Amino acid sequence: MEDDFQKRYPITWAVLRNAADRITNWKNVTPQAKTRKRMEIAVVIVALSNTL
Repeated sequence: MEDDFQKRYPITWAVLRNAADRITNWKNVTPQAKTRKRMEIAVVIVALSNTL
């Protein structure tokens, strides 16, 4: 399904990947904050994948 998502929403996928990479590189942020942001991105991905 990830491949379908990438093909159907290439720009959105790139934006979400960039956001995830930036979150991973955050400094001086609690692991809980990183996890919360990752979960928000996951919710967006699931919502968009449901439109396929």
